[in-house]
Amino acid sequence: MTQPHTAPHEPNQRIVLARRPSGWPDESCFRLESCPEPDCGPQDVLVQAIWLSLDPYLRGRMNEGPSYAPGFALDRPIVSRVVGRVIASRNERFREGDFVWGFLDWSLRVRVPRGEGLHRIDPALGKPSLAISAMGMPGLTAWVGVVELGKVSPGDTVYISSAAGTIGQLAGQFARQAGARVIGSVGSDDKLDFVLRHCGYHAGFNYKRQDMDDALRELCPNGIDVYLDNVGGATLEAALRHANVGARFPICGMISRYNELEDSGVKGMQLLVSKRITMTGFIVYDHVHKLAAYQQRAAAWFGSGEMRFHEDIVHGLAQAPAALLGMLRGEAMGKRLVQVSTAPPTPA
Repeated sequence: MTQPHTAPHEPNQRIVLARRPSGWPDESCFRLESCPEPDCGPQDVLVQAIWLSLDPYLRGRMNEGPSYAPGFALDRPIVSRVVGRVIASRNERFREGDFVWGFLDWSLRVRVPRGEGLHRIDPALGKPSLAISAMGMPGLTAWVGVVELGKVSPGDTVYISSAAGTIGQLAGQFARQAGARVIGSVGSDDKLDFVLRHCGYHAGFNYKRQDMDDALRELCPNGIDVYLDNVGGATLEAALRHANVGARFPICGMISRYNELEDSGVKGMQLLVSKRITMTGFIVYDHVHKLAAYQQRAAAWFGSGEMRFHEDIVHGLAQAPAALLGMLRGEAMGKRLVQVSTAPPTPA
């Protein structure tokens, strides 16, 4: 165990929720502020943050939220998945220099009491940031959605919205690996080129330039067997119209609805009955016990280059709010991370 560290020259800072948004958030919802240097008490671990994970679910946490999904507290730090390095430890489970991840404050340095909720990153995973992206819960989300809940089979037609996003870029590759024909929708021509070249998609379309019904009629002439939904709204409604009898719809996000003040509903839900569609909403935390098995399976694919994963990295803690808002507007290509400190070399 290491002893408490000497405070670095760079003052500690954090980002807190300054106000709750009404509709679309803006940067006034956040505040960058100085904060005390953390102490390392008995059994505690001090972590230097390196990468912060930006994910659509953070928008919901900015609301007050119901009791079963409470939001962030006002004037308290935003919290998300963070990869960092241990800079001091009085806990026998962690050593100085360990790469770790956990749900931590958006702060340059943070104390983790008793190391609770902190996970050592296995060097075999490769780049440490993969622990909160391709080899972490986003990767597990794609796997559970397409393979376990979608029950993808050879010859299926799989449609994936937000195909160039964190989950979409992996889900397309998992579906293709299973022998399916994979179609994706994206919000720009650059993203379309990305998913066709690098993510295993057989075809796709830019929903901002092409009518969704026309595109799905053309690209899914035999209908949709599996639809992995990250978007909701009009995209989900179109998928319902083009679904086959017995289609499976795993639903892991509805980013098009996160900033609406009222629930506008989903049209065409009667098709669930007439087409005998199975629609399953899921949250990856209910499947976290499968993470180790997923990592063991996926490590070889990413290590060999059989599967690819792109990180969209923004630099600097102060840029995190703008980076989050840009991700919610669809600006990110792949997994958006904020790098808040220099990443040390990957351990041997």
